[in-house]
Amino acid sequence: MGRYKCAYNCENSNSSDVKFFKFPVYNPRKLKKWLTNMKWEDWSPTRFSVLCSRHFEERFVDRTGKSVTLREDAVPTIFSSSSSSSSSDDTQRKTASVNPRRKRPKTSGAKASEKESAESSAAPSVTAESKELNQAEEEGFHPDQRKMEKWRIIVDERLMKIESFPHFFHGDYCAPQNIQWAPDDDVTTNCNDSDNVIEVSEPWRWLGLDVRGPLPQTANGHRYLLTLTDYHSRWVEAAPMPSCLPSHVAESVADVVSHFGFPVRILSRLPHDVVHKINRELKDQLKVRVALLVYHQQTGTADLMTPQLIDRMVSDLAEEHAADWDVYLPARVFSLCFKEHPVTKQRPFSALFCRGLEPVRSPRGLSLANAVIQDSAFVIR
Repeated sequence: MGRYKCAYNCENSNSSDVKFFKFPVYNPRKLKKWLTNMKWEDWSPTRFSVLCSRHFEERFVDRTGKSVTLREDAVPTIFSSSSSSSSSDDTQRKTASVNPRRKRPKTSGAKASEKESAESSAAPSVTAESKELNQAEEEGFHPDQRKMEKWRIIVDERLMKIESFPHFFHGDYCAPQNIQWAPDDDVTTNCNDSDNVIEVSEPWRWLGLDVRGPLPQTANGHRYLLTLTDYHSRWVEAAPMPSCLPSHVAESVADVVSHFGFPVRILSRLPHDVVHKINRELKDQLKVRVALLVYHQQTGTADLMTPQLIDRMVSDLAEEHAADWDVYLPARVFSLCFKEHPVTKQRPFSALFCRGLEPVRSPRGLSLANAVIQDSAFVIR
């Protein structure tokens, strides 16, 4: 499978002998050295961004093991000169020293702390997002008050440890190079060492829940987007939210359930404690005793294509209608559900509504405990 270019004017990405290394997003000091040498402005890598081995001196590359890895002190120093560079050579070597153009005068007090926090934002932290979800109710802090450069899917912090995870954006460092995106080669869609397999063979039985944000704030105060996807039909329901608080998530889920009926369960990759809070809110709003939401790490991989389609839709909305993306959201979701799905070759509308199924108005019974569901692998038939 073809790879994408990993740096400005990089022509090595399609070579079979080229290896790819991820950015040290969990080491802010090391990451700063990498970004300084690359000399790109207004860009921060994600945990899916990569650089190829041609940008590292051979002394930084360890080829002694079964796989090629980087040494602990590795820093990329070899890059093609950009259009804004003063050098006329096609290739130049950058030292690991700080770029003089980026030196700033010393500051103190509040200004210094503001700049330090801005620099640390180069390493995205899902753990911080989880703390935001947990503490917002107690501290009265609304997450939509924080200024974020780019939206993302809010997930459990343990997913950060997964080496390869499907995501539409991959290395967005490549975006200016007109890159054709491709999924990771080593993605697995089943849970490892799972003794239980749950088949999804009927519509509106198993759903996947995701929260995306923060997006540009609209005139209605919306900055987050909740999506519910039916794994069988690929039908998508989306609701804008002012924040990602459990109460707002539960309110949106309850509204969908009131229209479409109860599914068996809803899978989510939100942090465990947040899932618990949402279930508590849902029990109050729906007047039920069943924990409808279940944490499952396969939420984003049971169906690989639909999350990518949703990501593209969200990105287009945020770019084209930043001030009122929530107004255009229903029409975009409607269009998404009435087009032929690339995997099923059916329209989600037809797969869900043309079978004459009546909405289930009470919680569905299930013999499996939530702990068993979490350890099960989902297979869509």
